[in-house]
Amino acid sequence: MASNYKKRGVDYQHNSNMRTLPGHYYHSEAIYREELAKIFYKRWLLVCREEELPTPGDFQTVTIGDESIILVRDEGGDIHAHFNVCRHRGTRICMEESGQFENGIIQCPYHAWRYRLNGELRAAPLMTELEGFDKAAYPLHSAHVRSWGGFVFLNLAENPLPFEQELGPLLGKFSEWHLPELRIAHRLEYELACNWKLILQNYQECYHCPGVHPLLSKWTPFRNAVHDCMEGAVIGGYMEMTEKGGGMTMDGKAAAPPVCEVHGDNLQRVHYYSIFPNLLFSPHPDFVLYHRIRPLGVGKSKNDCFFLLHPDVINNDAHMARFQSAIEFWDATNLEDWQVCEQMQLGLKSRRFDRGHYSGQEDILFALDREVLKALGHEGDD
Repeated sequence: MASNYKKRGVDYQHNSNMRTLPGHYYHSEAIYREELAKIFYKRWLLVCREEELPTPGDFQTVTIGDESIILVRDEGGDIHAHFNVCRHRGTRICMEESGQFENGIIQCPYHAWRYRLNGELRAAPLMTELEGFDKAAYPLHSAHVRSWGGFVFLNLAENPLPFEQELGPLLGKFSEWHLPELRIAHRLEYELACNWKLILQNYQECYHCPGVHPLLSKWTPFRNAVHDCMEGAVIGGYMEMTEKGGGMTMDGKAAAPPVCEVHGDNLQRVHYYSIFPNLLFSPHPDFVLYHRIRPLGVGKSKNDCFFLLHPDVINNDAHMARFQSAIEFWDATNLEDWQVCEQMQLGLKSRRFDRGHYSGQEDILFALDREVLKALGHEGDD
């Protein structure tokens, strides 16, 4: 995606000093560890949809770097995030990716310390024999949880930036889509041999689209993007579709009826926002697409792609048969992207590569890089 955007007197699109990050930012184990500590352990991360924990006791475990987190819904309907570590001697409590805690109890498999779903210590065998032992002083360590639009976000920091401050530009958008009412209609899972930053960068520019995505470029020409957020955690904008009432499908026709109350200009727009560092969010007129990125190492990432639809559409066989065209289109487009991302990861290892120059069509990538450098405290490398 490209834009004509000025901020604080800087014309990003015509700034000839927009240099890329040095190649070692994609291959250095030390920088990756620093990114875990200063970004993934401190920023708000997308982890799931509320619907994925429908009833009390339902849980998922989430791996973030060296940390494992238990997400669980309690008896009152609230979602909690607990570090997956027993307060007794540090045993990892839960090894399953998802499931149901029976009888509302989280039990350590080693010495049977038992916790309520809200993290309170309920029972610690024999510990009552110790004078002064107070169960109330040993709940599971908890992380911060916030929800927006049916999405669940997690923050591992002890004192994180307020959710409203970090994701503020996003919170007032997309009310027409009735996001909490939508449900997951399909999921595509990908594992990529590339650094997580390359996925965000690829998503936010269409300079590559004519050569890599001829069909996508036909439905949304790469020069027609508009950006309204170019700094901070929320970066992006929208592109206009060429087909009147069209859609991002194999034939360019809508994949489903308009979502809820989407109307007016939004019937012709596909929105693309990266919510730093791990959510790619794309409301379409007829569905919502989002990606959840999880770094697995300095050169390895997991990227799950989800399609959201209203339940009325999901329960209509004719609508879902038609919707396969959107799934096919985006799976093909994603695979085209992943190939060039992995090739870039390989090329960045070259001793001959130092730094490149962004084009005017890649101004938003310069903004993304600045967010990374700011988080790491490496502003001198911009």
